[in-house]
Amino acid sequence: MLVRLSEVVSVLALILALLAAKHVPAFDFLPLSHLTGIVCFAFAIFLSLRIYRAELKRIRAED
Repeated sequence: MLVRLSEVVSVLALILALLAAKHVPAFDFLPLSHLTGIVCFAFAIFLSLRIYRAELKRIRAED
């Protein structure tokens, strides 16, 4: 399996928490929009590397 449900759920929960905290006035001093973008981008890189590794493993198994 390329992705584990627990990994996806934990990242989505973090993203939702950051988006919810963005609307709380006490956290106005934090750059939450930027942090959310960084988390999303890092998770996209993580998923793409996992897919790349799985495809590379499949290609090497065919040889």
